[in-house]
Amino acid sequence: MNTLCMYATVRFMPFAETQEFANVGVVVCAPDTGKIKFKLARKRFGRVNQFFEDLDGKLFGSALQLLEAELNRLKEFAIDKPGKATAALFQELTRHREGVISFGGVSTAVVNNIDDKLIDLYEHYVERSFLSEKYRESIIEQNIRQLLKRENVKDFKAQVLETKLGEFKLPFVKKSANSTKVIRPLAFERKTPLAAYEHAAQWIDRLTRLQHEQIVLPHNMMLAVEKPTDKGFEEAYFEAVNIASQREIIVANANDSPEILSFANNA
Repeated sequence: MNTLCMYATVRFMPFAETQEFANVGVVVCAPDTGKIKFKLARKRFGRVNQFFEDLDGKLFGSALQLLEAELNRLKEFAIDKPGKATAALFQELTRHREGVISFGGVSTAVVNNIDDKLIDLYEHYVERSFLSEKYRESIIEQNIRQLLKRENVKDFKAQVLETKLGEFKLPFVKKSANSTKVIRPLAFERKTPLAAYEHAAQWIDRLTRLQHEQIVLPHNMMLAVEKPTDKGFEEAYFEAVNIASQREIIVANANDSPEILSFANNA
């Protein structure tokens, strides 16, 4: 039977001054049936550590633990209070509040199964299934761009490079009279290890093509690689990095700012 539900995302915002937040859960309420359901991220959620590099790791886990206890209490309370009382309870829960945990705006939907809706919303907002699998690479690109700007490293820009087999775009290209230098972010956040490896192999092959046509020399190309947090992807990561090294492509940790700067500044 279709029923009206309300839902909101759970946000983790440790630094109020920057207003940056990560979605770490979803809460769903079906007032007519007195149901409040929720799904929260793991207390060791890799994306939070990647997004907030200066964060004390214990803060997130503690905040999530307190929230889980509160949600469980409200969930039990709502069972005997269907209707307006449950709706009011949900509105009070999700009102604007100060602190590292807050809620996004409340939305509504007519659903057939509240549990299925909760899973769909969690995958959409927390696991970010609505984003392409380029999500992590876009974050790495943004971080490198900010690094270069902060350190006043100029002339790197997104450009299309043409080869005999076709053209492709790279986010960091620096052309001078005598050489071309490139940086390509690379992440392993894919649905399967095989997909992650194939993605990496594709870009290694493209950089190799630039070498073969002497468009970019090996010492002038870098892969800024983020090691996967999922151990199931480690073999794909190590194999790809090994192949890149065999092709004489410089491989740097995406978080190693000094190495990336050294490469970018080296004439």
